[in-house]
Amino acid sequence: MKNLTYIFLAVLISVSSLSCSSNDTDLGLGGGNSLSVKIDGTKFESLGATTSAVVTSGVLSIQGGKSNGETLRITLMNYTGKGTYKTGDHISNTNGINYITLTPIATWTSTFDIGSGTVTITKDTGSELEGTFSFVGVNGSATKNFTEGKFSIDY
Repeated sequence: MKNLTYIFLAVLISVSSLSCSSNDTDLGLGGGNSLSVKIDGTKFESLGATTSAVVTSGVLSIQGGKSNGETLRITLMNYTGKGTYKTGDHISNTNGINYITLTPIATWTSTFDIGSGTVTITKDTGSELEGTFSFVGVNGSATKNFTEGKFSIDY
């Protein structure tokens, strides 16, 4: 049931974030927006057209996906700008990072006291966002290591 909740939240964030993308001319060939990470050593790189960020009511949402439905989403609650934010370190910490696959349908998560991770925002000009991240994602008893994550997004 927990995974279903995460998938619903991820889809909701996805729809709202895509509609707020400021890079409408990007045809998915990379464009100016990028999000990448190594997943257990294998590189994931999102399409530019699916990579976006939005700040609403103090919540930063970052996402990027591939044409096969693989999606990575970062949600930082109480976002205040540049700095380092933790995920998965305490039951009251609602920051989260989710990696979702469609084949098979699965979600690897770091949020509340599940998994562990950090997101570091190195640049936020109000229209440009850059940073790095890494996390251990949990799916039941399985884990995946996400390393060397980085993003650069016009928003």
